[in-house]
Amino acid sequence: MSDSPELHESTAQAQTPDVQGLRDRVNQTVSSAKSAMSEVGEGAADAIKNAMVSADDFVHENPWVAIGVVAGIAGAVGFLAGLVAAPKRRYFWN
Repeated sequence: MSDSPELHESTAQAQTPDVQGLRDRVNQTVSSAKSAMSEVGEGAADAIKNAMVSADDFVHENPWVAIGVVAGIAGAVGFLAGLVAAPKRRYFWN
């Protein structure tokens, strides 16, 4: 899409019907791609906003469950970090 202005300028000198048709199709494709990308971006932003609102509602309705989940995740991450960072020792059968 970033090359389409250069394509437009390079084909501006040629005025054959084939080149004009190709240029029109390229411009139409670029404009439809830009609109589709903007729609996807807006849809993703709405989905993220809905997920954040749902998470906020859940935490306000169930604070102890949320604290337990966060504590469990933090404990698991801490355990894995300690397992990776600790020196390797054999405790059984040298």
